[in-house]
Amino acid sequence: MTELDTTADGKTNNDLEGEIRHLKSTVAALRIALENGDSKRDALQQTVGAAYEGRITELQATAVALREALEESRHEGRAAVERAVANAADEITQLRQTAQALRDTIESLRHEHRREIQHLSAGAQNEAAHLHAAVRSLREQLEEAGFQTQAQKQEAAAAVASETQELRATCQALRRELDRVRGKL
Repeated sequence: MTELDTTADGKTNNDLEGEIRHLKSTVAALRIALENGDSKRDALQQTVGAAYEGRITELQATAVALREALEESRHEGRAAVERAVANAADEITQLRQTAQALRDTIESLRHEHRREIQHLSAGAQNEAAHLHAAVRSLREQLEEAGFQTQAQKQEAAAAVASETQELRATCQALRRELDRVRGKL
C-alpha cells in the first residue's frame, strides 16, 4: 500500500467510522421512528378497529336480522303459496262438482225435454187423429147434407111444379068459370 492509500485509508477509516456512527444514529432514529410509527399504527388500528368493531357488530346484527326476516319471508311465502295451492285445489274441486251438477241437471233436463216432446208428440198425433176423424165425419155430414139438400130441392121443385100445375088448373077452371059467368050475363 502506498502512503496515499494509507492516508486515504486513514481518512477513510475516520470518515467511515463517522459515517458508521452517523448511520447507526440514523438507524437508531429510524428504529425509534419505526417503533413510534408502529405504536401510532397500533393505536390507530385499535381506534379504527374499535370504531369498525362496533360497526361490524352492528352490520352482523343487521345481517342476522335480515337473514331472519328473509327466512320468515320465505316461510310466509311458502305458506302463502301452500294456502293459494290449497285454495286453488278447493276451488277446482268446487268447480268440478258444480260442473258435474250442471251436467247432471242438463242431462235431467234433456231427458225431461225428450219425455215432454214424446208426450206432446203423442198428444199431437192423437189430436191429429181426432181432427182427421172429425174432418171425415164433417165431410160425410156435408155430403149427406148436400144429398139431403139436393133431395129437398128436388122435392121442393116437384112440389112447386105440382102446385104450379094445380094453380094453372085452378086458374083455367076459374077462367072457364069466369067465361061462363060472363057468358050468362
